[in-house]
Amino acid sequence: MRKVLLILLISFLTIALLTFGKVTITIWTFFGGGEGYIMTNLIKQFNQEHPDIEVQEQIVEWGQYYNKLLTAIVAGEPPDIGVMHLSVLPDYAERGALTPLNEYFPKSFLEDFVPEVINKAYFDGKLYAIPIDTHPMVLYYNKTVLKKAGLVDANGNVLIPKTWDELLEYAKKAKEKLGLDVGLTFETGPMLGERLFIAVYTQLGGKFYDPKTKTIHLDVEKAEKTYKILKRFFDEKVSQVMDYATGESLFQNDKTAYHINGVWAMAVYPTVEGLDFGVTSLPALPGSKPYTWADSHTWVIPKKPKMDEEKVKAAATFIKWFIEHTYEWAKAGHLPVLRSVLKSEEFLNLPKRKDYVDVINYVVPAPSMRGWTEMRQKMWDLGQAVILGDVTPADAAKELLSTIKEILEE
Repeated sequence: MRKVLLILLISFLTIALLTFGKVTITIWTFFGGGEGYIMTNLIKQFNQEHPDIEVQEQIVEWGQYYNKLLTAIVAGEPPDIGVMHLSVLPDYAERGALTPLNEYFPKSFLEDFVPEVINKAYFDGKLYAIPIDTHPMVLYYNKTVLKKAGLVDANGNVLIPKTWDELLEYAKKAKEKLGLDVGLTFETGPMLGERLFIAVYTQLGGKFYDPKTKTIHLDVEKAEKTYKILKRFFDEKVSQVMDYATGESLFQNDKTAYHINGVWAMAVYPTVEGLDFGVTSLPALPGSKPYTWADSHTWVIPKKPKMDEEKVKAAATFIKWFIEHTYEWAKAGHLPVLRSVLKSEEFLNLPKRKDYVDVINYVVPAPSMRGWTEMRQKMWDLGQAVILGDVTPADAAKELLSTIKEILEE
């Protein structure tokens, strides 16, 4: 009996010591679906491998994430780690809301990162974020729908549009032949107003952001033409106004021929039973390359009124570990930010990665600049207004320019 009691006492003391010595840190994410599943599992794996650190994840709805994060920072109660897009980083770094990371991540740790990505993680010479991916926009096509519509070549391969005119033509034929409501789907908020706008505007030769002066520029004529190109899909009844969930449902249930979405959908589509699909770069305008919008998720450490150095070090430990598992995160469909992983056979052998990995050569990053949070919200609203007919493409372009001037003058 004494031996049993001694064993129980030792076990209790061991557990108590481990618990007492454990650092608990909170992390806010906004990932859902397949990528959310991968993220949660990676956090669980980290916790299993690090008994002295416990990472507690809180998933915040994407549409509310940044409002909630800013509110928490102002209140002095932010998470120990947060997800942040590179495009909105300057708005938070300028406010002094983020912890500089230079002393926790030496230059040697950053050498394998894609330079174009890691360079945007700095603000005023200080490192404020550690990127974990690049996620561009791509074109998905439903092989089942296209084959039923007879949209195949002489060899029986489905037709993959290389230009926007071809996409309009093929999508219209599929819609009409099969009696579908739509032939092309995509979310008509951020996907249309910001991401597709940047892609098409760039293909027209427009320059949207000058990294040297860190300011936005707008060619009003090209902006108007961009809106006209996008509006045509709605004027000709090939697309409809819809939210993200509706577009996903239509594509996954063989109710549309083509679908525009980010590479993150690759965490879901391969698991959908019966979905026969392909993925490729966005169409291009004549004489242009298939330029596409892209952004990057990063880890940041929000600043608190009283920083707990032990928690900051634990947060840095998690971030370093996560970067070492970049390949696992790439299974969500994102393109890796480590050059060694991006070029590895292990990554390229993941489903369909070879079909879209070259998109990395044509990405147009969302501007990393002060005021972008406000700017992109205006773009979302204007895109919706144009396709609904509430604003003409010409007036939308002028209003966009006016918004840019207001933001730059603040």
